[in-house]
Amino acid sequence: MTKWKRAVVGVSLLAGCQHYSAVEQSVAMRLYLGEQYLQIKQLSHAERNFRKVVALQPNNVQGWWGLAQIAAQQGDTLKAVSYYQRAFKMAPENTQLSDNYGAFLCTLGQYDEARRIVKRDEKTVGNQNSGKENPCLPDSSR
Repeated sequence: MTKWKRAVVGVSLLAGCQHYSAVEQSVAMRLYLGEQYLQIKQLSHAERNFRKVVALQPNNVQGWWGLAQIAAQQGDTLKAVSYYQRAFKMAPENTQLSDNYGAFLCTLGQYDEARRIVKRDEKTVGNQNSGKENPCLPDSSR
């Protein structure tokens, strides 16, 4: 390979790395903004940021989880369930996500499904939820 071709390949690889870094930085900033807007109930701003995250990284658990929380707060149960399921399939070991998803299912009266999520959580990460008959009741040991 000539020096010129090696230089082009080298610059191309570096440009690719810079692009990847820019995408990662954009995703991190969008997640941060989405979470901040969600906390202050600016749902349209939060949704815009989380949508950008999942557009850039379709397998980003936090992006889908954020969209699920927004849909739940807006009363769009079907979307919320869909987004929660998508996030949970990607990260069943995430105890905060499974607790949040289970609590949401409890608000819908889907106690059996919430119990299934908690039991799956127990199998995945250990017995920290064991002994909990109803995952919809507060647990004083937590």
